[in-house]
Amino acid sequence: MIGALAIPEAGKRATGSFTFADDPGLAKYQWPYIAIRGKRDGASILITAGIHAAEYTGIEAAIRLGRTIDPSEVRGTIVIIPLLNRPGFYERSIYVNPEDNDNLNRLFPGDPKGTWGQRFAHHLLTEIVTKFDHAIDLHAGDLIEDLTPFVIYRETGDAARDAKIVAMANAYGAEWAVKSAPTGERPGSLYAVAAISGVAAMLAESGGRGLLLEEDVTRHVRGVTNILRAIGILEGAPDKVAPPTVVGSFDWLRSPAEGMFHCGVRVGHRVRVGDIVGELTDLVGQPIATVRAPISGVVLFVVTSPAIKKDGLLLAIGAL
Repeated sequence: MIGALAIPEAGKRATGSFTFADDPGLAKYQWPYIAIRGKRDGASILITAGIHAAEYTGIEAAIRLGRTIDPSEVRGTIVIIPLLNRPGFYERSIYVNPEDNDNLNRLFPGDPKGTWGQRFAHHLLTEIVTKFDHAIDLHAGDLIEDLTPFVIYRETGDAARDAKIVAMANAYGAEWAVKSAPTGERPGSLYAVAAISGVAAMLAESGGRGLLLEEDVTRHVRGVTNILRAIGILEGAPDKVAPPTVVGSFDWLRSPAEGMFHCGVRVGHRVRVGDIVGELTDLVGQPIATVRAPISGVVLFVVTSPAIKKDGLLLAIGAL
């Protein structure tokens, strides 16, 4: 057992579900999982997805990995939880979980006496995540986001763990990487708190806009498979892929007012400081604001919905 997850005997795959039985608010949900145990001992890895419930490519890739990895080629243990935001999936929730309208990926390490999301984060981290040697959290652009594929990781100051994390990020095969720091990362992210809690953890992004495109799912499957080979959990030599370009910062642009946002850039495009990246108008078409790039870099994601609240997220630029 790993927490409430039953692990099969050597050389087998098992599917099941778990809950957090000592918390009635959490226990009304069941979380499906897939566990694969190799015939030989080795490291353990947790693969998660769907902490944002409408990021479908990560969810589908996690399911596919669980169904296609051959236990006979595994050394160690792989556990896959395809959907963390269980309350939000059938509600098509954007960003948040409907139990408390909070973003689950901003709540770690959580609080055992807090809100639904804080309690979930606490139990997931302490009972499951920290029991693993490695962890990969799969993401996509949310229902109203488009992005270019990238990975995110956090260095911890532990040289051995950081080497593992960087090796994992480099093996995924993305063009871009965000190396976060305590002052720059989104507070409470699963990958970052897992990393500082002793787990070699990272995050990978592919796809978005609520679309289940095969190329985006395949990118996740191929990237995770290569990571598994690079860290020795899956047989076979990893493919040689170019390491990502690490951006200097990850700047999120927000709207100065509510209105209609007319985005002027696409994901993957390079911009220079001062370039116009979009225009904001009111609901009769009067200009409200011109949005300019505060830094030079690459556009990593954009919000595809034009309906923007004041301080609403518009896009993000990785500094170059």
